[in-house]
Amino acid sequence: MRVRLGYTVPLMLKKTTPTNKPHVPSKRNRKTQNQRKRRPPQKHPPKKKNRLLRYVIGLIVAGALVASGYLIGAKKEPEDPKKHPAPAHKASHQRSTPQPQHTKMGKIILTPAPKPHKQSPSPMEILQYGFEEDAQGEDTPDISWYVPGEAPKPKPSKKPSQTQTSTPAPPAHGKRPKLAIIIDDVSRKDQIDAIVALPYHITPSIFPPSELSKTSNRLTRYVKHYMVHLPLESGSMVMNRMQGMLFARSGREKVQARVDEIRRLFPHARFVNNHTGSVYTSNYRAMKQLYGMLSKKGFVFVDSRTTSKSVVRQIAHEHHDTYIARDIFLDNVQKESSILKQLNKAIHIAKKRGFAIAIGHPHKATMNALRHAKKLLRGVQTVYIDELYR
Repeated sequence: MRVRLGYTVPLMLKKTTPTNKPHVPSKRNRKTQNQRKRRPPQKHPPKKKNRLLRYVIGLIVAGALVASGYLIGAKKEPEDPKKHPAPAHKASHQRSTPQPQHTKMGKIILTPAPKPHKQSPSPMEILQYGFEEDAQGEDTPDISWYVPGEAPKPKPSKKPSQTQTSTPAPPAHGKRPKLAIIIDDVSRKDQIDAIVALPYHITPSIFPPSELSKTSNRLTRYVKHYMVHLPLESGSMVMNRMQGMLFARSGREKVQARVDEIRRLFPHARFVNNHTGSVYTSNYRAMKQLYGMLSKKGFVFVDSRTTSKSVVRQIAHEHHDTYIARDIFLDNVQKESSILKQLNKAIHIAKKRGFAIAIGHPHKATMNALRHAKKLLRGVQTVYIDELYR
């Protein structure tokens, strides 16, 4: 037992007790430690395989920079506009004249571009284009269809229209021929006063409420004889933006609502004539629809004849009505001498046929010419439109 115990105790002490001798590294570890002291390691050492690729990329980038420098520095030769014309959509935006410039406190201030056209036309544009279209519609009146004292004889239709109204009787002939003068484009009280002050029977044609006057229908309280001046589609985009304009493409419900509105605004009116309307009155489908609706409401349509292609005469005959249309425009040229010449033409037609219809506008020149036309009008009897057709 003693020998065995003596053997076991020293073994335990040898394994568990620490020694005071320093740790001596091996030869291999000693070599690596010396190398680390002499040459510190790199974090991202370059790979030998990518060196050639980076060199080639550098050469390419350098060549591209040199080439771009030559291109930027080179001067471009001026292009010949004949060989390379500007596109159509760009040529329209090029200024033919330099934009005016102003200076303020030594700084250049560009003049702002003009504002775009308003969506709704001004009152002067409405009236001005109306005069221009009237001038385009000035053609030789056709009076061969009417024999004095007799109504036109339309072809009888198989199915007579149920909306037929009483046909206006042809004018009765007296000692003197009759001349009906209509003044279009009336929308103000001073225009009514100027017409009433004339010593003749003159019929004002009043605009429905529009940009010109929101209460133009109230002018009927100052006159007993009047008619309605209905705006219809013309060939002008500016004019066609007028409030209440009827278009040839308008649906049946919209046209009917407009006719009902006119009847409500002018409960005692009997006659309606068109303001402009060169497109509308030449469209058979649209004009026939409007003519029938007006007839149902008790209106009689007077064709202002702003175009020689008007189909109103054909439609009136289909309804077994007398075709009523103007014969002369008085004031396409706003000069007293010219207006008096046109008035003389209307008198000549009245003497030849027994009656005539002339249309003018509330111009100052027109009013002055009518004031000075007493001697000229002695040979005819001026009548209201509802006195001419009862």
